[in-house]
Amino acid sequence: MCAHRAGWTRVGGEARCDRCGTRRFTDYGALRPPGMPVAVTPSPESGRAADRAAARWVAARQAARLLPRGPGCAHLPVRR
Repeated sequence: MCAHRAGWTRVGGEARCDRCGTRRFTDYGALRPPGMPVAVTPSPESGRAADRAAARWVAARQAARLLPRGPGCAHLPVRR
């Protein structure tokens, strides 16, 4: 396990540990294409479909949360 204390050799936008050879890149910026990002607007139909799918997911999660579970449930047999 190298703690990179041997020093760094810096060449062409990267630094290398003199002991283990680990590389660190030093001259980079955020990778983003030029210009403003394009906003994607879904069609009304796909927006409604997404809303219905989300509502079904929330309803299923809520129903699962409300179901009784555990040994104290009246409809489940208790193992002893």
